[in-house]
Amino acid sequence: EEEFDKVLAINVRGTFVGAREAARRMIAAGKGGVIINVASLAGLRGISPGQAAYVSSKHGVVGLTKTMGIELAPHGIRVLAVAPGFCVTESTMHLATMDAEALKQIPIPGIGGSPLGRIGVADDIARVILFCASDMAMFMTGSTLPVEGGIAA
Repeated sequence: EEEFDKVLAINVRGTFVGAREAARRMIAAGKGGVIINVASLAGLRGISPGQAAYVSSKHGVVGLTKTMGIELAPHGIRVLAVAPGFCVTESTMHLATMDAEALKQIPIPGIGGSPLGRIGVADDIARVILFCASDMAMFMTGSTLPVEGGIAA
């Protein structure tokens, strides 16, 4: 329970506190804005066994994004989330050197690749965040955009 509470505190409460403070400043400035939360593919579906805290917390971020998107719309503030699938990061860089068959043996969805034929990288997520922050997404709020190479398809 202690670990579960810790994960929820970091992922849900942390996202809420940061978004709330951003919203307060945006409302005070009177210029609207965009808040972009980071969820996970795990917030749109379950992943592997033993991940109840993480999955629950990322579902919480998705729900928070929906609610804040509605609540802040009258202030001209859009709230969106991105939901990355598995990506190569500093802590998972060693996986980038494994062959495709070895990757498929790891029981986490997405590590074995995607319909696009590769594992995601940070730039894939950054590009979608940039889209969310731009006027190209001006009619979007409360939505979560999966960025997972088609794994959830």
